[in-house]
Amino acid sequence: MTSHRYAQWLRDSAFGSLPHPAISIAVTLGYLAALYPGTLPRDTTITAVLTTVFSALGACTGRVLARRSRGRPEEQARRIVFGSCLVILGSAVGMAVWWQNLIRSAVDVAPAGVGWCAAATLPAAVVVVAIVAVPRTAAVVAAGALALTAGLLAPADAGADEQRLPVSSSAQHDPGTLLRGELRVGEFDAAAADLARSWTASGGLSARAVVVAVPTGSGWVDSAAVDGFGSRFAGDVRVLTLPYDQVPSWQAFVSDRSGSAESAIAVVSAVATVLDSVPEHERPRVILYGQSLGAVGADAARVWLENEHPSLLDETVLVAPPAGTVALLSRTPRTVLANSSDPVVRWSFAELWRPHGATGDTHVRGPRVPDAPWLPVISFVQTSVDLLGALDGAAGVGHRYGPEQAGPPHPLRN
Repeated sequence: MTSHRYAQWLRDSAFGSLPHPAISIAVTLGYLAALYPGTLPRDTTITAVLTTVFSALGACTGRVLARRSRGRPEEQARRIVFGSCLVILGSAVGMAVWWQNLIRSAVDVAPAGVGWCAAATLPAAVVVVAIVAVPRTAAVVAAGALALTAGLLAPADAGADEQRLPVSSSAQHDPGTLLRGELRVGEFDAAAADLARSWTASGGLSARAVVVAVPTGSGWVDSAAVDGFGSRFAGDVRVLTLPYDQVPSWQAFVSDRSGSAESAIAVVSAVATVLDSVPEHERPRVILYGQSLGAVGADAARVWLENEHPSLLDETVLVAPPAGTVALLSRTPRTVLANSSDPVVRWSFAELWRPHGATGDTHVRGPRVPDAPWLPVISFVQTSVDLLGALDGAAGVGHRYGPEQAGPPHPLRN
């Protein structure tokens, strides 16, 4: 091949010139959106997938815009835009590493190193080059990769939600404290009445407190909370819980949240029926507790008690309620606990257009992580990505909580 023919081939090939400015700008914007920080550490796999997908979307968008643009940009314009974008991208990677290490330091995780930087840059660069240079081949490969990724990233049960429930006995007794009712979907009143009878038979009326713990979707109650209530009341407490489904919490949240509220109201109604015949000074303290989806049911039970038995309820403890699912105000003492890095308490579709607002009685717990300014759409995406690792940390990080769930920082009364 002569030098003249080589030069002609180079000019005509996909690599004969720098990308159209629309492609450079769109890829840069997509990459910046992918690197915008959340509140939890990002591992290399999630980082690689996120930056690659957003950069690929930017490249595809840029190609469409370039095809629709009139005229062919001069080479100098391409060089200026391309060089400027490279500087911005390099600065963004440095900023992302710095922010990532701030988060990791706060939650006691090893700092991001060379491997994290490579994951954040190399896969995205390869995919963008492929889309720009050989778009048809890249489309075929991307379709196969998307199908494989969809299978590998199918939603998993939320860690603790893997606990399976017995459904044959009217109440299951865990040593010391926890009494679990029978799962009877659609028959919560009967199941709650059986649970209340088991509670009184166990000597619950003479205990210092009774905690109605609304479980998550699969019927799970955090053992750290049970231990916390046991310590708070020196073991003189009964924790009552009635399962309402056998699916993971996220499935129950998406498909039907009513079971959480209906079962919780059934239990507090049965407890109230028993306590109505007990002199007020002899009654145990009545506490409502719920974590995650369980907090939704616990808050519904609080409203019911405030309307039907306003003097019966001592306090309500809600842990990590999903954003926008509980009332902003309470007529009775209520404490809402949320880890600083928990994405569950921020995630809602409303975050697409406005920042999350916490209730006035929310106590922020756990290590304080840096919080990036809210941006429309982008913050919602980053919060959604954080959900993937919300259960990976220790207590106090993400959606993991410890014995502090047992009550407010300063107990209301002894």
